[in-house]
Amino acid sequence: MPAVKGKAWWRWGLVLLLAVSSTVQAQDWAYRIRPGDTLWDVAGAHLKPSIPWQRLQDHNRIANPYQLPPGSTLQIPLAWLDRQPARAKVVAVRGNATSRSAAGRDAPVTAGMSLGSGAVLKTSPDASLSLEFADGSRLLLLVDSDLLLDRLTRFGRTGMADTRLRLQRGRIGNEVRRLRGPAANFVVDTPSASSAVRGTQFRVEARQGSTHTEVLEGRVAVNARNQRGTLLRHGFGAVVVPGQAAIAPVALLPAPDLSRIAPLTQSVRPELAWPEVAGAHRYRVQVSDHQRFDSVRVDMEVEAPRARLPALDAGAYVIRVRAIDKDGLEGRDAVTALRVDDQPAPPYSIAPAAGGVVRTPEVVLRWAQAPAAVAYDYEVAGAAGFAQPVAHGRVDDTASVRLPEPLPPGDYAWRIRSVDASDKTGPFGDSLAFTVRPLAEVTTIDTAAATDTHGVTFRWQAGQPGQRYRFQMSRTPDFRKTDVDMLVDQAEVTLPRLRSGTWYLRAQTIDVDGFEGPFPAPQQVEVPCRWCRIGAGAGALLILLAL
Repeated sequence: MPAVKGKAWWRWGLVLLLAVSSTVQAQDWAYRIRPGDTLWDVAGAHLKPSIPWQRLQDHNRIANPYQLPPGSTLQIPLAWLDRQPARAKVVAVRGNATSRSAAGRDAPVTAGMSLGSGAVLKTSPDASLSLEFADGSRLLLLVDSDLLLDRLTRFGRTGMADTRLRLQRGRIGNEVRRLRGPAANFVVDTPSASSAVRGTQFRVEARQGSTHTEVLEGRVAVNARNQRGTLLRHGFGAVVVPGQAAIAPVALLPAPDLSRIAPLTQSVRPELAWPEVAGAHRYRVQVSDHQRFDSVRVDMEVEAPRARLPALDAGAYVIRVRAIDKDGLEGRDAVTALRVDDQPAPPYSIAPAAGGVVRTPEVVLRWAQAPAAVAYDYEVAGAAGFAQPVAHGRVDDTASVRLPEPLPPGDYAWRIRSVDASDKTGPFGDSLAFTVRPLAEVTTIDTAAATDTHGVTFRWQAGQPGQRYRFQMSRTPDFRKTDVDMLVDQAEVTLPRLRSGTWYLRAQTIDVDGFEGPFPAPQQVEVPCRWCRIGAGAGALLILLAL
């Protein structure tokens, strides 16, 4: 029997919440008499101009309208209350968002803007904004969302407001003040469901073909066409899909543990990590400048319990993380504060540039000088990462440093940070990957065949596959004029027999990307005069014959 009573209680609670709009006309609003109140004062403040105060007297069976005991109540039919259009105020906005008025005029959304019934709000993929309604309730409209302010009504000075919204797509978070009075409503409709509340914190997401509702505080009545609705308590959510028999409550995943996240970081791109939440398939990470999340700077989903945030300016932030279950329902929020201190700011890195190639083992790091820096710390990492740097050090008041040891060919990354006059170190800037790929310098050319009378082949040590070579010969060591200038694919060149005299030779390596290495010091080779040798031999023969 107790179980039956419990089920009946929930059923009747749901009925009451969903039927508010249909019973409004039959209900009265109770006004508590204050000292000095008169019937005509109350009528002037709360009734429609067409309703005379005498009807209020008759409705409450008041014999003497001049004697209203303070503390007593007047019953006022809701149909008699004066109704005025209410407005929603834009509390904060970030990114590009637009509004279209009921008259069809488009305008960018700005903080402080006032919006009325019929306005349609659209946020871009990087935008978010918050609204405050007539009763003090707030709504956070997240990225890539469409929201119609369907009805915004307030009931005179009663404090009651009727707020009805239509979320066409996207996601909203709501913080609804406790609604007092029979005419007070806050309803969110989507293409597939309707959520009615009486004061709560809840989230609604409209997807193509489904609606996700998650209740963090209070209760929300969720209903859909041709389906049995449900009353969601705090800590529960539901997915509404057209065609399903009933809307089933699902317990929300617990809030992640963010206690391991340090409250202060010097990294301009903070890295967050937290223990895994059982049952989580993804996580949502949000960053805001506001304690109440009036706007969102970062809104991202990650699959693992860690995230690297986009670059943040120095300042204070609020981090919010929640787990997402297999059905896409987002769990309870975990919130922590984070301060980013990026001073002294890291300098701009110049060389090696990201993805650059260094052609010599002697690597030189270069950067721009930071205003507050008196020294710099540098680190160079190989395959083991920055936990085991291959080179590191501190240099004073300079914008470059040559690494103390040559680097073997391979892939590396480097980063640098500033040090101010008080010896405070700032955050490292972004690491830049580079490759050391030195070119083989042609220092020795085989000239053994230079005196061949039929031709000559010069050879040198080959470099890496795909590299080419430029071979030059000149009569002068300065190579102002080149007699031979050839581009070859192999580490050798074959020429016809050379004219006699002194020749200078050199060769440079050209990498696969077209980079040309330096020319080394030229080599010298002497080619003897063949006719001189013949002449000398003939002269000697004549001398022998004359003897």
